[in-house]
Amino acid sequence: MAAGVRTKRVAKSVSPRQAPATVIHLYGLTEAQGQTSQLPSQLPSELSRNLTGVDGVARIESIACGGLTCWISRVPEAEFAQNLAKNMQDLDWLASVTMRHQQVISAIAEAADILPARFGIEFLNDESLRYHIAARQSVLKADLDRIRGKEEWGVKVFGLPIMAAAPKKKIRSGKEYLRAKSALTRRVTDRANPELQELAKALQSIADDIAEGGKFASTSRDLAFHKTILLKRAKRKRLESLIRNYSKKWKNKKRIECTGPWPPFSFVSGPESGRNDG
Repeated sequence: MAAGVRTKRVAKSVSPRQAPATVIHLYGLTEAQGQTSQLPSQLPSELSRNLTGVDGVARIESIACGGLTCWISRVPEAEFAQNLAKNMQDLDWLASVTMRHQQVISAIAEAADILPARFGIEFLNDESLRYHIAARQSVLKADLDRIRGKEEWGVKVFGLPIMAAAPKKKIRSGKEYLRAKSALTRRVTDRANPELQELAKALQSIADDIAEGGKFASTSRDLAFHKTILLKRAKRKRLESLIRNYSKKWKNKKRIECTGPWPPFSFVSGPESGRNDG
């Protein structure tokens, strides 16, 4: 989703009696109350139990935004705006807040189709949030129409070790030992493999949309194939059957991994109304 109206990094003096300044953290959007598959103005108790905002304290709120509902928390400005870039260098902090961000989105997704926002989208106030949503209303509503009744799945294929014949000559040094060991566990990750192209076509036949996998995962060792698909919930069993068939077909040759379902992060339009498939 498009980055929001970024907060100005201006330090503010806060008196002891004044509550710390806050900004609005956006989790995602659903259809407006009263429309198809829409949640009430607050999360149902069974979803909100033990669920807190991205800062671990704030409650989850909803704001009506021109025919859509925005799910937000009011979080400390110092932590999530003024010092956000610095805090994101702290991997422990980043892991905690992104996990809570994902948990909130997943909880809402259990009850409604949600257009998820990527972590780090903050707004100065309700007005700036509504202004941003109004400016992109037609694109966002089109995205909601496109993902309605669907979920995101990731499909990866890893090459397995190919065992070569053990060397017959006697190993005399550590260098020769390392060479021999490397030869014994040679791996194949040919991304142009016809079998992988066949899998891609099979996924396209059941998916509503398909995108390349994430950039970080693409550097994983032995990863030969990584796609993200947008799939109707009604077709989940077809996906499960397809994965089982290829797992049997590629036994001892390749390992196939399927993860999900996830909110459709990979199928949200970018800030210029283009697709954001990274």
